[in-house]
Amino acid sequence: MPAIELSTEEAPGMYRRLARAIGEANWQGAVERQEDAIRSNFFLRDYLRSEYAIAYQLDHLRKLAARYGEVPHDACNNPGIFPALAFGAQVLEVLERSIGGQGKTFVKRVQTAFRSVENMHGLLLELQAATHFVRRGHHVALHRRKNEGTFDLLVEDLGPNGLEIECKSISEDKGRRIHRRDALEFLGEMQKDLASVANNLSSGLVVVLTVPDRLPRETEQRAVLAREVIAQINTGSSATLSGGTNVRIVPFDPVSVDTTKNESREQWRKAIDAVTGTVNRDAVFYETSAGGMLAFVMQSTVSDDVLNQVFATLDDSAARQFTGGRGALFWVALQGVDATELQSLHDHDNLTDGQPTSLRLAASNFLHRAPGHIVGVVFNSRTGLLPAIEGSTDSGGRTYFFLKEESPFWHASFRNPLTIPGNTD
Repeated sequence: MPAIELSTEEAPGMYRRLARAIGEANWQGAVERQEDAIRSNFFLRDYLRSEYAIAYQLDHLRKLAARYGEVPHDACNNPGIFPALAFGAQVLEVLERSIGGQGKTFVKRVQTAFRSVENMHGLLLELQAATHFVRRGHHVALHRRKNEGTFDLLVEDLGPNGLEIECKSISEDKGRRIHRRDALEFLGEMQKDLASVANNLSSGLVVVLTVPDRLPRETEQRAVLAREVIAQINTGSSATLSGGTNVRIVPFDPVSVDTTKNESREQWRKAIDAVTGTVNRDAVFYETSAGGMLAFVMQSTVSDDVLNQVFATLDDSAARQFTGGRGALFWVALQGVDATELQSLHDHDNLTDGQPTSLRLAASNFLHRAPGHIVGVVFNSRTGLLPAIEGSTDSGGRTYFFLKEESPFWHASFRNPLTIPGNTD
């Protein structure tokens, strides 16, 4: 099962073996496709390079190997490539333990993962969940047995006959009326005009676009809306456009945002919400050499329905993906939540006397109505690098879990791997 440790001394050899097994063209091609998209829309740069981070890191190693004959050892001390090194080590370990046709099937799955964000997130989550249990001394099998459920992992030595695990990677767009890629594509259509507006600013200007439901799907309708928005920005005043879309334009002091850039994510978020008059919305900022700043925010009049959609996904899976003959656990990655944010939710629920978080309430309701074989759900933050301890850096995220010990399939051993130091409970 997945490797649990990799030293930087082993990294160059690991990369050579990964390149032979999977093929460098897979990550090279993924990077080239994203760079093509970025050239046509500057706003996609940070988003795509973040979403395809593993491909970019491996392509960086490919270039080093091409230049020097192999990846230099010194280059492997760069924390910026640690996630890719961890990914490579895990993939190779799975391949080494594969029997029969399992290896070829897994290679195809890894290759496919480089073709879409969804596939890569799904694969990374399975490897991460498997590694979690392997590091705690358990034996994990990638579950691929026909006619025995379609769950992802089986922890074979937990409970009387194993613990079934289904991994769900939840996009940050889940339940949101305006998806990030759609918003960035729309901004790209206004790129030149927005840049022109921003370059003439010597102070701060907020533009909040509120659509009745979603952004138009038809190309021509989007183009019309883009032209109307730019025309309204040039007037410098708020208005309601055709179709009920509202454009709100207000001045702000750029210093109020600049001063929080190097502070915590929470302070940065509060500053954005304060200047835009919105709550937890993505914002794009243009800065000018004259000290001006243009902030652009998009939102819908229809409220997002994130938690309901997340648990609707689990409801559907709980009824059809498990065997029903063993304890079953969901391992859920919330791609829109980082480790600090998930830790904050846990601390609020467990260290204060305040109202339970929406996540805790929704998880409790889900477990109450879930089929008997469901014994819990683990929420995992977006994957990242955790602080170094004694020279080692952990690749993963924070977890916050909820258990159903009244399940007829519950076994005391299910709790132990989730409660070791470094995790929340």
